[in-house]
Amino acid sequence: MSGENHYILQVRGNQKSLLRQVRINTAGNARCVDGFRKTSLSGGCLETRDVSVYKDISGISEERVALKRPVRVERNVLTGKAEDYETACYTGDLRSGRAAVFAEHVRSRWGMENRLHRVKDAIMKEDISKTAKGMAAENISIIRNISINLFGSNGLVSVKYAMELCNSNFMELPGLIYSKPGKYKKT
Repeated sequence: MSGENHYILQVRGNQKSLLRQVRINTAGNARCVDGFRKTSLSGGCLETRDVSVYKDISGISEERVALKRPVRVERNVLTGKAEDYETACYTGDLRSGRAAVFAEHVRSRWGMENRLHRVKDAIMKEDISKTAKGMAAENISIIRNISINLFGSNGLVSVKYAMELCNSNFMELPGLIYSKPGKYKKT
């Protein structure tokens, strides 16, 4: 990959052979190149993340030549009522063997994904949408993404407020598209 951009992707169950191989390659600590642990307390939850980076990419399909490091993330969340434990597998094109680098990428990815999904689900009600015919669901999702980006580029950090503004004043919509960024910024 050229430039400074890299990727790290979670390997999920729909990639059965890759997931199986990454699990094999990350089993046991003997082959671990580096480990990183981060513990944080937030909202009454004690969360510990253990990130382990491995060098072994044997057995991974040759068509996935860009993959350089298998990574295992173990997450333990302890609340006053319960304990939750999960293990996730990742891989990416970073050659770095430093687990702290991968920990930062994984954490920022989830932060971004959680913010976007929260907006699309809780505010825009995407998960309860009945739209399912043809490409309609994908198209409406694209329109939601465009709306979120238009709101943000115009300084409307609250999507809920932006939607209320546009719902009650339809004439504001063209202004969002053609205005200079930041027109609606609250001072």
